[in-house]
Amino acid sequence: MGGGLPGYLGMRLVSVDPGQAVLALDVRDDLMHSFGATHGGVVAALVDHALGAAVFPLVPLGTWPATLEFKLNYLAAARKGVLRATATVVSFRKRTAVVRVEVDNDGRAVASALGTISINPPAAPAG
Repeated sequence: MGGGLPGYLGMRLVSVDPGQAVLALDVRDDLMHSFGATHGGVVAALVDHALGAAVFPLVPLGTWPATLEFKLNYLAAARKGVLRATATVVSFRKRTAVVRVEVDNDGRAVASALGTISINPPAAPAG
């Protein structure tokens, strides 16, 4: 799924439709902490990426959806296996969107989030 942090973590886009996106990543040893669970930052990064991915198909080309904030509830420790984030837009306005993200680990709920996305129109050409 490209470079940067999503590429390093191994995120992949499973499906995308207007207002919904599903992302997944395989939990590797280097993504776990010494207590045998996935580091919470990995789950947070997956949620953050899913927030924007659900909004992207709803905005005009060149528009940048940027995360303003999200609240993340960790429900259970994520272990080895597949983390899957399902993001759904619950409100879409001219300048913001609100997105819900549910994260499971091989089918077991491990996190739930609600975030706000800023919808930034393309910059006007310099001139």
